[in-house]
Amino acid sequence: MRGENFIYFATVSGFFIGIIFSILNDLSIEDCLFVTIIITLLFYLIALGSVAFYIKFVEVKRIAYLDKREIDMILDSQIKELEKKEDFIIESYEFIRQIEQEELEIIKKSRK
Repeated sequence: MRGENFIYFATVSGFFIGIIFSILNDLSIEDCLFVTIIITLLFYLIALGSVAFYIKFVEVKRIAYLDKREIDMILDSQIKELEKKEDFIIESYEFIRQIEQEELEIIKKSRK
């Protein structure tokens, strides 16, 4: 999660926690607004501090780029497997259709 997104998430969470806290304590409208703003600011500052310490003390690792040849090989093998399954399904469908045709012929002969 990016640092900005974490700050946004924490701020919105603080806002809703502030509203819930205000409702549970049965505060007046002014107190409700004040408590909600204070709790939201507290969550914002905690998130901002957390992101700042994370950026300062954690080394960012290099991004490992994907190998195009390896991905192409994997995709080719998966395409071949799908083609095999598709052929099997088509053969099964043809077999079932043939059996149904034979059954229809038998039924037609038995009615005569």
